[in-house]
Amino acid sequence: EQQNSQKKVLMGKKYFNKETTIDINMKDFTAKNAFNFNRVDAEEYLLKNGAGKIRRIIGAYLEPPMNYAVDGTIQQGAINDDSDPGMPPKFITPQPLRTFTPDDLKHYEYPKFQTCKDLPAKLPIDRGLELYKNGTAIIWNVGNFETPENYTLDEAPFCPVDADPFLPWIHDVFPSHDGTVVEFIAHNRRRCKTGRKHRPDVLRMEPQVSLMQHVSVKRLTEVEASQLAPELWQSSTELEEKAYRYRLVPMEDASSDGKFTRFICRFYGTEFTTGKPRLVLLDENLSIYPYNYEFISYRKGKPTMITPKGRDNKYFWTSIIRFQCPVPENLQNIIKTGNSILSDGTPTLHVDLIPIRTPPRFGVDQMYLPEDMIGPPTMWQKTSLNNWGDKDKRSKGFNASEQWGLKNVLPRVEASGRWTNLPICQPSVLFEDEDHDDNAGSNSDIVKADKSILLKKMTEKPHLLSACLWASTTFRVRGGKSDGRKAVTDTGSRLREWIEFHLMVGFDHIYVFDNSGAHTNETSLAPIINDYPKSKISHIEWPSIICNNNIPAHDSAGERSSQYTAENSCRTRFAPFTEWIASFDTDEYLVPMGEHNDLRSVVIEAQKKGTNILTFRSSRGRLMYERSKDVEGGYREMLPNYTYIEAYNCDSSSIPKESWADRARKQIYRADYVPYHYVHYSTVTKGYMKEFKDDKSRWRPHYSDNTERVTDERSEAIMIHTKTTSPTDTTRWNKRCKFDFEKKWRGCSVGFAWPNGVVDSENNHTKEGFQYNCFMNERVENYWIGRLKEALKRRKNQYNDNNN
Repeated sequence: EQQNSQKKVLMGKKYFNKETTIDINMKDFTAKNAFNFNRVDAEEYLLKNGAGKIRRIIGAYLEPPMNYAVDGTIQQGAINDDSDPGMPPKFITPQPLRTFTPDDLKHYEYPKFQTCKDLPAKLPIDRGLELYKNGTAIIWNVGNFETPENYTLDEAPFCPVDADPFLPWIHDVFPSHDGTVVEFIAHNRRRCKTGRKHRPDVLRMEPQVSLMQHVSVKRLTEVEASQLAPELWQSSTELEEKAYRYRLVPMEDASSDGKFTRFICRFYGTEFTTGKPRLVLLDENLSIYPYNYEFISYRKGKPTMITPKGRDNKYFWTSIIRFQCPVPENLQNIIKTGNSILSDGTPTLHVDLIPIRTPPRFGVDQMYLPEDMIGPPTMWQKTSLNNWGDKDKRSKGFNASEQWGLKNVLPRVEASGRWTNLPICQPSVLFEDEDHDDNAGSNSDIVKADKSILLKKMTEKPHLLSACLWASTTFRVRGGKSDGRKAVTDTGSRLREWIEFHLMVGFDHIYVFDNSGAHTNETSLAPIINDYPKSKISHIEWPSIICNNNIPAHDSAGERSSQYTAENSCRTRFAPFTEWIASFDTDEYLVPMGEHNDLRSVVIEAQKKGTNILTFRSSRGRLMYERSKDVEGGYREMLPNYTYIEAYNCDSSSIPKESWADRARKQIYRADYVPYHYVHYSTVTKGYMKEFKDDKSRWRPHYSDNTERVTDERSEAIMIHTKTTSPTDTTRWNKRCKFDFEKKWRGCSVGFAWPNGVVDSENNHTKEGFQYNCFMNERVENYWIGRLKEALKRRKNQYNDNNN
């Protein structure tokens, strides 16, 4: 009762919340309740009584952990030997039933989120911005500290995932543009702490990987469930007596929509037909995946999705947990149009998310995929993939009957850990022109719709080329200390130039995911973005904090959770509106070359030739000596009269760049062909998703996408990387840049261009003794810089005219 601050009694009795009641009418387990929603009645009640009696608070019920493994059988591998992944445990068979009662669950509420205006910025992801006394942001886990003893419960009031790792770490939730599914973008929180001091965390967070592995279930009647598992908690409420029940079963015995699932999705609506809010259970169904993670791992030739040691960050495709809840047909239109959202942004539709809990499956020997996906056993039983120390062993695959048993009935929802009251807001939309309505319930551009393309039937995608940008007014580079060292503060000045350049070279729309709120409460990127029409730039508040800002080579490898989820959210939200899409940074410029005067012609020609992914190799540009100045402290900074692409137009690599520049590549890719992109890589493509049944004669277990290629940097396009040089990068530059400086490993970050772009080993330095170390791009110098300055000038004049 202390935890239920709004006086909701849920466990074993019935819902009530002052004037809110719940109405249940699920007849014979198949009837779908209509949503009798009257907008006029709802708005009248809102005006008279306020929103407090209507809004549902996001909540989480935390289920105690269960031990699925035989004690002492798991081995995490030698602590100092990264080549030893450990050995998975022997699991208790059959899997024990979850016999918890509602009283065993801990309940937390997260009132920060109130309306659709708050989505996704105020989802319960982390503690939010915390500052040291000197005003700098606290960014946790930059070092490699052991997790405090009470960490999980200390974090639960802010985010419940560490305390119950079967709950997905949700960063965004939204309906698809056609209203058919609710999309969830979550991050695999197990990847946040993987160092030697985090071995207990790695074990505790294994369920995060389970969430990416499908299970198969069959619906039961209440009578069937009670007969099979009478020891499960029994409910006395009408809600639970009439709800669906489920049993874990082999795939061939599963319900048609239960063969590849992981979550139970319960849809609720708030009605006003009685003159006061009434919560109605509308329907319940099973989640689906947009792609099969286990199948993708197999197609990539990887032995497993998970290792006991947990140093699995190289498996990029396991970073994001993406899944969907199918929307009941009778709700799709009201969700698609956004008519269920009240005028103040209050949602009246919600979904509860109940994970189906099973331990993770390790390796090919526990692979749970049907033959029509991976072929007959002869194709995969004897495999070169690691079978945990026995490569001669024939893989059996996962035996569901043996592992789960014949009576593994899931507990009732009210005795299960779960997310509750997750809001169903409006699908993402686009503005057709600058005239738009700012009163559609959000200060974030992803949920406004009154004059949008969404409300018209799209016969073709409105955009050819779009960009996603995750950026902040200030931030710390990887490994940067929380005391402000290695802080970058020039994003604001960079952003105008970056936007102007990429609009100029043919991008139709740019989506800016603003991470400023993770670093400061004083500024954001909104004032800059507001100078541009909504039809060109969208601003999305995205203050979630990266969970690990270490460098990739750190013992506890860096994991930029905020960036990865932002990119996936952007692609998933806006892919329906664009043919090609890219994610890159404000210091990266995609520059048309040769006869191309924009990137549109580049992607159009590539598409005609069957290319789905264009890769831009990355090498750093150096701050040119002639375009920078000495600053007190012994370092150099850019002169104010130059643009960034101009000041850094001195690439450390000549054209064409060598293969070493692939590591930090960026890509433009077909939005429909790449359902999951991870920073530098198209990690899941339609090619990887092709199954054995699609082309039995030519199908091979391991796949490499042949529709991806590197751009021709002379005739198509190139990336100019203008990465900011921090003071420490150019300290003592006048010694470190000399041709006879002995400690070459210290490096020179100031650029001295080879004359005419030609390397001459006999004449390798200036008359002052500074070694030539970079190459000027003549196309940028003689064509693009002038046009960029003209565009910036026009924008400034337009801004001044609008404010006079």
